[in-house]
Amino acid sequence: MELKQAMEAATADLDVRPGFVGDVMAGARLRHTRRLLTATAVVALIAGVTTGVVLTRSPSDPPVPGPVSGDARLTAATGGDQAGNAELIQRSLTAWGKPTTIHNLVTEISPDAHVFWAGSTPEGRVSLIAQSVRLPGSTEPHALVGLVHDDTVVDQEIVYNNPGNQLSISREQGIYRLGSNENATYVVLSLGQKVFWSAKPVRGQDLRYSRQWQEAPFEDGVAVVTARPADKPVFIRTDTGPPTDNVNHDQDRIVPRQEARPQTTGQPQGGLGWRDAMWASSRQDLLGPVILQKTVSDDLKQRGYLDYGLPLMAWEVRAWLPDGRFAAVTETPDGLLGALYQADGTFERVLPGGPVVKGTPVPVRLALPDGQGTILADRGALLGPEERENAWLAPPGTTEVAVWRSGQQTVVPL
Repeated sequence: MELKQAMEAATADLDVRPGFVGDVMAGARLRHTRRLLTATAVVALIAGVTTGVVLTRSPSDPPVPGPVSGDARLTAATGGDQAGNAELIQRSLTAWGKPTTIHNLVTEISPDAHVFWAGSTPEGRVSLIAQSVRLPGSTEPHALVGLVHDDTVVDQEIVYNNPGNQLSISREQGIYRLGSNENATYVVLSLGQKVFWSAKPVRGQDLRYSRQWQEAPFEDGVAVVTARPADKPVFIRTDTGPPTDNVNHDQDRIVPRQEARPQTTGQPQGGLGWRDAMWASSRQDLLGPVILQKTVSDDLKQRGYLDYGLPLMAWEVRAWLPDGRFAAVTETPDGLLGALYQADGTFERVLPGGPVVKGTPVPVRLALPDGQGTILADRGALLGPEERENAWLAPPGTTEVAVWRSGQQTVVPL
């Protein structure tokens, strides 16, 4: 009763016009008078107590952040073919109001959550929402943007609106993924630029990758496309489409934010899990080829031998060969991949390898051309007659290797 009397006293002098509640639910804010905005804040505070949207604050705290300057999504008319679906909008706002893990990164949350797009997708109806938040150490509000699907917040991201601020650690990705690994729907925001996407890479006989690109069809600033995640689709935000044979636009790539609910068809991540460079040869200097100033993986990627986002693992095995050339091998989802360089660092050729099978003895085996031997690696083991640590350049004609691990020797046929 005391809370009821207090709220009645606080709103006794407010002149709330007919239809006010409907306007609040629909997101109309800026065109209200100051008196009406006060009533909006009171109503939103009551809702926040119930849903947890507004953080608990003491009378000495600074005011709740207002709309983010320059982010039109906080006040824009709702777009999409479900823009007039009041029930969907209200359900989305209710789901959005529940605490999420990203709330741990903010200090204050404004009651101005607004659905700026509501539409149909192959996975059902979804809503895109924007809201003002304040971050630790920030003097101005920022935008919190995300997607709601089936009363679930798929994901959210903070949009840092001050490029000079130290909090500007990443740009807005503006892409969300729904569905399974078998077939997924991607909701893509334009953000004032074109977006091109490629469903899957194609690997040619020369082992180089290429991709066919198509422009995302935006309507009301949002595009909805479908693709198989297993095919490794890639999305690029750029005003000019990438060329077919270029797979090095990682700086323009946008990474989908995945639906929060568990993916039942997810595949386990493979790979050896190594993270360092290992030497298979006795010579281990970095004064030779220019290539050694960067990883072989980077060089192979620039030459088109690795697709977007690869390699997944940051390891490589290096070796100076008996004839003075240099070789290295690394890991990709398609198996081992090596490179051969002349003594002065000039790239000579790519070296295809076999599959990577974690848990097998000596999982890295790359036969070198021209009778230069075989690069072998098994991290944490001693290999060959010299008991070399982690890696060994086996001479030509080697048919087996002695492997020492935990004090026990095993002879592994090659």
